[in-house]
Amino acid sequence: MPGPLGTYSASDCIVIVDGKPLSGFSPDSIVTVEYNSAAATLTEGADGTPAVAFKRGMRGGSFKVSLMQTSMDNGFLSALLQAQKFGTSNGVSASIAITSSGETHSMPRGFIEQEPSASYNGEIGTREWTLIGQMNSAYQGNVS
Repeated sequence: MPGPLGTYSASDCIVIVDGKPLSGFSPDSIVTVEYNSAAATLTEGADGTPAVAFKRGMRGGSFKVSLMQTSMDNGFLSALLQAQKFGTSNGVSASIAITSSGETHSMPRGFIEQEPSASYNGEIGTREWTLIGQMNSAYQGNVS
């Protein structure tokens, strides 16, 4: 018998930076979460004996948030970056929640990597903001 049907909607994805929910995401992407290293690595000895090394706790990584160039939150993120560049900020907090599945990603203290690239043409463009820092993820959906 097949399991329950999972669902997802882009409106289930909530991205919060420094307490502010972001909006005005690009049509093709909301956010990408990437870790810089694996949580565990396997090494095999010359005789084939395996050993696993674990990285415990949070690991470094990035949140790449894609906004339309018309999103008002580009100005918000730009102001955070200016505060960071001029030493009036100790970083930002960021979190991502997928309400339909209970999936969460958190970055208690991160930094905006740089200004996003900008291009201009006949269509509405996107601005990709990358936040870097220590992260943690949790997946609380149904496991079968």
